[in-house]
Amino acid sequence: MQNPIWKFESDLTNRLLVWSILSLLSGLYIWFATNEFGRGFGIQLVAWGAVDAAIAIVGARTAARRKSTADPKNEALFIRKVLWINFGLDVLYILGGFWVIQSYSESFWQGTGWGIVLQGAFLFLFDLIHALRVPIEVK
Repeated sequence: MQNPIWKFESDLTNRLLVWSILSLLSGLYIWFATNEFGRGFGIQLVAWGAVDAAIAIVGARTAARRKSTADPKNEALFIRKVLWINFGLDVLYILGGFWVIQSYSESFWQGTGWGIVLQGAFLFLFDLIHALRVPIEVK
């Protein structure tokens, strides 16, 4: 029977890839179809979507390679550690977004800041939920 960590990793990367595609598509639309606020917001969605897609794709490939050699318990502990580190970084992203909002009054920068806040808040919840659900038991 397959250890649950491998399904968890697959689900994790697939969910991140879905979010990245939604971010990319909506970001492109908002970037080109709206005002300066939307342009700043849309650029952030596209940028974060591209990075999240790269992380999801590399993560899926790495997990597939490690599946045959890695100890499932060590893999689970590693994934949980990465998610908690990312969770901490997410707080910094959110704070950085609010800093941009407070520091710049121009509409473009307001959109940029809110785009950062949105992406950081999503990742904050994403990483928290997944960190709490990492299956640690070895089967």
